[in-house]
This record gives sequence, C-alpha cells and structure tokens, in this order.
Amino acid sequence: MLLLDTNVLIRIREVRLPRDDVALSALSFAELRFGVERASTPAVRRERQTDLARVTTMFSSGWLPFDTTAADSYATLAAHVATKLPAHARSTDIMLAGHAYALGAAFLTFNPKGFELVADRVEIIVPERR
Repeated sequence: MLLLDTNVLIRIREVRLPRDDVALSALSFAELRFGVERASTPAVRRERQTDLARVTTMFSSGWLPFDTTAADSYATLAAHVATKLPAHARSTDIMLAGHAYALGAAFLTFNPKGFELVADRVEIIVPERR
C-alpha cells in the first residue's frame, strides 16, 4: 500500500503511479482544502476546487481518517524527530508519515528530504514522472 503525500496529489497529472494499492489521508484533504480557501483569486480557487474533485474521484478508496492508531504512530515518530528537529516534529509532514506508519504503507512524496528522520520506520518513495 502507498499513502500519497499532498505534494503528489497537487501534481497527480505528472505522476506515474505504481501498481500498488493507493491510499489518501484526510490530512491531505485538509491541506488541499486549505489551498482552496487561501486561493489568491477566484480563478485559482476554481482551478484548485477542480483539482481536488479530480483527485477525489480518481481514487475509490476515499480519504482515510486520521484515527487514534494514526495519532499514536504520529506521536512515536514525532518524539523521535523532536530529538533532532523539534519544530519539524509537529508538522503535517510527520503526521502524514505517522498515518503511513499506522497503515503499514510506504509514503510517496516529492520531498524525501523532509522525511529523512523517519525513513528508518516508513519507506519513502519518490514518484516517477510521466
């Protein structure tokens, strides 16, 4: 199973997805919705809403909730990250890594550097481009 990072979902048209099962986190939904809400113009807002709708319909699995198991896994990873980069421990990136860890999933991201401190517990994969 692969959990997709928000930055992969933003650029989904550029990505060649592996054949593995794909999962989406409700955390990524929140980040994408935030992008819609913070759009600088009505045209950008419409484009982002369209992109969010496209992603939602592309994947039949839907948006997986960030439940207590994911929260527990996040806490474990965040405690480890806090020893090296305290400010990064509370980031959505580490929450997403915790969600992947809870699911036993690899994590597909265009930002592998942001996940170096958890790569010993979560497999980090950079997607192939089309």
